[in-house]
Amino acid sequence: MSEDLKRTLFSELRTIYETTAEDPHTFRLSIKLKDLIDGDILRNAVNRTIKRYPYFSVRMVRSGADVFFENNPLPFPVIETNERITLGASETNYHILALCYWQNWLHIDCYHALTDGGGLHPFVLTLLHLYFSGFYGIEPDEANVRLPGSPIPEEEWKDPADISLSPEREGLASKWFSPAFQIEKEHVNLQPESIVTTIGISEKEFLPYSFSNDGSPATIISLLLARSIAMAHPDAADPIVIALCVNQRKALGAPLAHQSLVGDVRLVYNDRMKNLPFMSQATCFRGMVALQSDREMVMDEIRDYQALMKELKGMNTFEERHDACVRRMEELSKCVTATVSYIGKVNMGSIEQYLQEFDPLPSTALPSMHTPLTIEMVSMNGYIVLNFIQYFTEMGYFSSFVKQLRDNNVNYNVLRQEKALYPSVEMP
Repeated sequence: MSEDLKRTLFSELRTIYETTAEDPHTFRLSIKLKDLIDGDILRNAVNRTIKRYPYFSVRMVRSGADVFFENNPLPFPVIETNERITLGASETNYHILALCYWQNWLHIDCYHALTDGGGLHPFVLTLLHLYFSGFYGIEPDEANVRLPGSPIPEEEWKDPADISLSPEREGLASKWFSPAFQIEKEHVNLQPESIVTTIGISEKEFLPYSFSNDGSPATIISLLLARSIAMAHPDAADPIVIALCVNQRKALGAPLAHQSLVGDVRLVYNDRMKNLPFMSQATCFRGMVALQSDREMVMDEIRDYQALMKELKGMNTFEERHDACVRRMEELSKCVTATVSYIGKVNMGSIEQYLQEFDPLPSTALPSMHTPLTIEMVSMNGYIVLNFIQYFTEMGYFSSFVKQLRDNNVNYNVLRQEKALYPSVEMP
């Protein structure tokens, strides 16, 4: 891949045209190290890391209605701060990926059009290995880490969604696109800033509990969230629908792709399910995940996206495309009540001993003013950590959720509560 290449975008465009000041489509990975961070060693590690991932050292440029990524020759930002930053602005040398640090916290701030957590994981692994190599004098794991100078295969930067697809399979069941119950201003005081309550659950206890109820950590947490919302609104006319985020790389046969390739499955908690035993409810959710994760279902989602791209190409201005994507996003959000995202287990190998926490924080998985509740999950050091992210001050939904945990004998600890500091983004 040429470092001077101007990239014609595909998978990234929907996110770019959807982005607003209220919904910046950004995320922050916060990693707590065991020792205070040395800024000079970190900058050296970052400069070496970015040479291995040139497709992350870019800026957005706009030409009429079109947006591109092009190589950004300005220094990659490493900022000593614990506050919110703005990507794509002079503060970050117009990069849309940046590093911040404060004491022993390392924050990796990213615009979601560039990549997602799965695409960023190899970058984070390389960065931490190189940093710890300089800090502790250890050798990086050459067998399992992409190091500077190693080849960049085509599969790593080629967009797997920009493909020709066969016609849609006949009889393919569609995702749930019917109205869902909405958490609206009649229920809470919606606000543009989000509050994050972080809780920890023992992985040793929760995994057997999940499996014994015919579920996984993600489906069980989704079910507990759906049940807690249903308890708060027993007379809701529409069903509770949880959008469970999924990594589409497996279905696309593209495990190395760096693009943002997050899809979702719709878990529908309706009146019929409410009368079933807990395990039967979990089995229903597991079946919905299996059905909607089918390769043909994912391909059908890609077909829909390709149809959107074709529609956007027929629009002559950026503003037309932006308005069309925002309207589409608002309509789709009416089919979702809340969102759950599970990164899974943080596999850092030998360097995990130097980490205390790994904390993912999205600006929002779906539009904050329309789907104002998200649970973001990650597993590390024997704990499953849940960020309960809400765009309102009332704590009723959180109280209902932890009551579900208690009623099902799931032990938990509230670790902290704070205002979210995911990054903003400045569009070109």
